Amino acid sequence: MTVEKQREVIRLWNQLRRVEGPAAEELRIQILECFSEKAATKRAAA
Repeated sequence: MTVEKQREVIRLWNQLRRVEGPAAEELRIQILECFSEKAATKRAAA
């Protein structure tokens, strides 16, 4: 992921943190799962 993409993800994450409700919580969970899967894949490949 490029630095520009990382900054965009962080910006969107910070906006999402201000949103309340079950839909926002579900989105946060999905984002975290996505990143944990990518990190696990990177570790397995190394």
